[in-house]
Parts: sequence; C-alpha cells; structure tokens
Amino acid sequence: MKRIYFLITILFCGFLTSCAPENDKKSLQADGDLELIKIDLSEAREGKLSEFFEPEIEYIWLKDDSEDAQLNAGLQKIFFHGDKILALDIFGCKCIHIFDQSGQFLSKIRAYGEGPGKYMEFDDATIVNEELLLLGVYPPKLMWFSSDGKFLREEKLKQFVGSGVYSENEKRFYFYSSTREPGEYHVVSVDDAFQDTLRYLLYQEDRYTGNYPSRDNFIKNGGEVFLGKAFQDTIWSFGEKKMYPKLVFDFGKYAQSTEELKKNSLNLDPLQELEFINKKAKLYFHPNQWYLTESQLYSAFKYEENFYNVFFDRKNQKTSILKGRILDDLDGSFDAYSILYHFEDVKVGFKVPGRDLYDVLLNRKEELGQEAFEEYVKGKGKNFARIALQAKDSENPVLIVYSVKK
Repeated sequence: MKRIYFLITILFCGFLTSCAPENDKKSLQADGDLELIKIDLSEAREGKLSEFFEPEIEYIWLKDDSEDAQLNAGLQKIFFHGDKILALDIFGCKCIHIFDQSGQFLSKIRAYGEGPGKYMEFDDATIVNEELLLLGVYPPKLMWFSSDGKFLREEKLKQFVGSGVYSENEKRFYFYSSTREPGEYHVVSVDDAFQDTLRYLLYQEDRYTGNYPSRDNFIKNGGEVFLGKAFQDTIWSFGEKKMYPKLVFDFGKYAQSTEELKKNSLNLDPLQELEFINKKAKLYFHPNQWYLTESQLYSAFKYEENFYNVFFDRKNQKTSILKGRILDDLDGSFDAYSILYHFEDVKVGFKVPGRDLYDVLLNRKEELGQEAFEEYVKGKGKNFARIALQAKDSENPVLIVYSVKK
C-alpha cells in the first residue's frame, strides 16, 4: 500500500507542481521519421475489405442474457486480453462484462454505489500486470480488480483521471486528464517504481478541444504507446522519456477551422453546435473510430453529411480514402460502415445485433438463389452462416473481427 500511496503522491505532484520540470516544446521534438497522411476527398473511391485485412473473419456472439446486460445498446469499449473478452458498458448497467474467447459469459464487474470498493461512474479500463485497472472513476480514485472480476484495492485521488495505459516496454503508466486549468498538463507518466514523473501536453487555453471522452485517446500496439486528441492533427508516440509527433494529418482545403468551432462554442447553444458538427463540419480528427498498428493507420471521418473510411499504409506511405461502406469481398457477409473497436494488436472490427446479422444472411439467400446459397454456406460463408443462425433471435451483439494485414 505504501508503494501505491507513493504512486498517487508522485502522480499528482506532476499535476499540481513542478516535480520534473521539462520544457514542453522539447518534449515534442520529432525523433525519427514523421509520417504525413494527406486526405484529398477528390480521390475518394469504393473499397474492399481484402485491400486491408487478412482473408479470415472471426465471428463471436456475446451471450449474456441477464436482465441488466443491455448489450444491444451499450459497450463503449471492447478489448481482448489472453483468453478473455472485456466489454465496458459505461452508460447502461455501469459494468464490465467478461466473456471467454468463444463469447460465453463468465462474470461481471459491477461495483456501482457509494463508499469503499464502489463507484458512481467510470469511463475506461486497462490491464496492468494481469490486473484490471478501472479509470475515469467518480468519485476520483483508481480501482483494481482481478482478471475474473474480484475487487482488490483502491486509492483515492485528489483530481480526476480520465483514461490511461501501461507500457510494458518502458515500465511506465500514462494517465490522461481533460484539464482546462492553466499551468496543468493533459498527460502525466509515472514509472513502474513510482519514483519518476514526466508531464506532457501543457493545457493551452487558445486551443479548441471539444467535449469528447478520452477513453480512446491512447492506443497500444506491439508495446508502443500512441496518443491522439480530438481536433488535433497530430498523433504522438512515447519512448525514452520523450513524447514526439509520429503521424500528422493534412486535410488541405477540406480541413475544419478550429477558429470557427471556438466561435460556435461561444455563439451557439448546445443543440445548434451539435447540428453544425453533424451536418456542416468539415474534416477533423477525433479518437473514436480509429486504430494504429505497425502496418496501418485507420480513422473514420465525416465531411458535412458524407462519411469516409481512411486507411494509411505505413510501409508504402499511401492513403486510401473510401466513401461509404467497405465491401465485404472476403466471405460476402456484412459490408462494414466503419471500424469501431481496436480489440488488440492487429484485431479490429465492430459489432452487429444477432438478428441484424441473420437478416443479412437471408438477403444473401435471396440474392444467390437456393442452389448457390447452399454452396455458399458450405464454403465461403460457412462461419458467417453458422453464427448468424445461432444468433438469429438475439439482440445481443456478434463481434465481427478482422486481422489487419501486416
């Protein structure tokens, strides 16, 4: 407990004082090659899954039929760890569902309430040394659970922490706060020994940050930690006690002016602001539907009322801009709207209610005809058809999982 207490002391010393003075500009120096993603919407085209993903698609039906499951509506974050799938329902049951890799329900973390071992709200979770660390907790604190959902310990915080991640390569924690206080930093990093604090991204009052949650700001792949921020064109990487820009979006003439967004926040009411974002806003990045691997960067974008899927080939430094849905030419099942979840290193995808997936199967039958359909479900569409039939009466989601091409 002394070590944990020391962690909290060091962490908030980094927030509130100058425990490790560091020039913010120096912390953002570019070490290595900067990757530029140019997005020219005049080059938008139709695209196929086979361009970006390996041939085999996994289907995992999440089977939790308890009364408060609410899997058809929630699940703001889903990630794989070892032989388990963890699904965070932040606004529904305020709980974390734990499944095995086949989708069988195992247990649930639900500690809603007041007092020790309880939370009123949470917004994120990450695995640290085989323990689940709950983040974005209100009242402000860090909470640890075992991998099977047993409460282990907690430590109260003086200030709210929104999200975080742990780097096995550096043996460091990274915590993110959506602070709006002058002199404070958005990112605080603490080493594994709880004896070294680093601070990054000084809050700048003149920058527009919007009101997006931070649970998807961090991405970890192959041990490397990346950070993306809403309305910022740069994605940063961490290493050797430094934070440096790694990838930069160039939206050209299609970019949304952040000055216009700042004026909107002053002159429009919340509903008018939302109307602008949904129907009139130009291109801007926000870390919601995105992933980053050694070979690819992906992000979903809107331009006014049009939707785009953008893939960046990091090896060939090539950008592909797809307008609308991505055609499933791998097994002919579901044409993806976008990639919603980064499950683990190269595993990404989205979820579809079982009933909806079954409707897609029926549509395939109508398109192909009886004879061709029977051949399809025995061959190319075998895995898809099997899960769609099993989940045909269920509102619970089926995870559709792709493997990113190397």
